[in-house]
Amino acid sequence: MPGAHAWLAVAAAGVMCTGIAYILFFRIIASAGPPRALSSTFLVPVFAVIYGAIFIDETIMPWMVFCALVIVCGTALATRLLRLGVLKH
Repeated sequence: MPGAHAWLAVAAAGVMCTGIAYILFFRIIASAGPPRALSSTFLVPVFAVIYGAIFIDETIMPWMVFCALVIVCGTALATRLLRLGVLKH
């Protein structure tokens, strides 16, 4: 059975990480709108790879860089930061 220290660590991670993330996410919804707020979740895999490389010395493979570029470009298109000019209304 986990000790008190482990339970406190889990509680702190839940309150600090998840709680603060929810507050920030709902502030983004209020200020930028739901579509832009949702697009921030698309970038989670990209940051997970970066944090893995920084904190636990994971190796970044070329296909990971390609996938990250696809995700970033897709997010830029979804938020209209990047426009192709193909579709005109």
